[in-house]
Amino acid sequence: MKRALITGISGFVGRHLRNELIHAGWQVYGFDIRPAGENTFVGDLSDHAALSRVVADCQPDAVFHLAGIIKSIDPQAYYTSNLFGTLNLLDAVLQMEKQPKVVLASSSAVYGLTKSVRPITERSPLRPVTEYAVSKVAQETAALRYHYAFGLNVVIVRMFNLLGPGQSPDLACSAFARQIALAEISEQNEIVTGNLDAKRDFVDVRDAARAFALLSEKGDAGQTYNVCTGNAVAIQQCLSEMMLRSKKQLSVRVDPARVQMNDVPVQVGSFQKLQKAVGWNPRIPLNESLADLLNDWRERIK
Repeated sequence: MKRALITGISGFVGRHLRNELIHAGWQVYGFDIRPAGENTFVGDLSDHAALSRVVADCQPDAVFHLAGIIKSIDPQAYYTSNLFGTLNLLDAVLQMEKQPKVVLASSSAVYGLTKSVRPITERSPLRPVTEYAVSKVAQETAALRYHYAFGLNVVIVRMFNLLGPGQSPDLACSAFARQIALAEISEQNEIVTGNLDAKRDFVDVRDAARAFALLSEKGDAGQTYNVCTGNAVAIQQCLSEMMLRSKKQLSVRVDPARVQMNDVPVQVGSFQKLQKAVGWNPRIPLNESLADLLNDWRERIK
């Protein structure tokens, strides 16, 4: 039985990846800042000694590094977690006699402001516009250094905009779903939003988890892979789709305070490299992802 260690196992992607790997017959261990069930070690990425002990105890065949910070009011927190935490993990992996493959979760945010309407490939220039995106570029660069300098078997996964059950309300579509679910059981009739014109490449988290699992088996060391659908959809369309599924009539109000600075107008990716490497294709359509997200929020707030 193959062994997997997932950092950030209690997170959105981590929970779905755990299910994917268990279904495929892996023995799964986790490392997280909060308890997350059986075979999970509690700790922080800043604790190099703890990471070393966990890696040594688990003896994983693959490490899936998902832990990190997506949103923070403190810019330094992105680098403390996403960069220096990753360095601690990679150092711990280097200490192993038989080193596992490391599948590192990055983000399409690294591409930032694209200047072409064509789908983004892994060769597209990186133009990060947020502190989070810069920290992910730094994280990727550091991980590749461990590959080139020490021969570490590292694969980088650039996830585009994820959707699906269990998503944090910090992200737009999940925030909409939460508001709709709350409105259905209250006097609330208004959905408050930020910019609805931006277009994104939305991919279901369960499809993303499958991509991680496949790349742990067949991904080439030192390579980067986009996980996306190749379709750009306006955030307005996602909101409209969920509002059509609502049990009551709702109105929409755009709050200027929620409009994100340096927002990228359009982002769409190409998954041809991933498809060629492991045979991956997105399976779950957008309307199903949105329906599952809305129903999940209905269950969460009962």
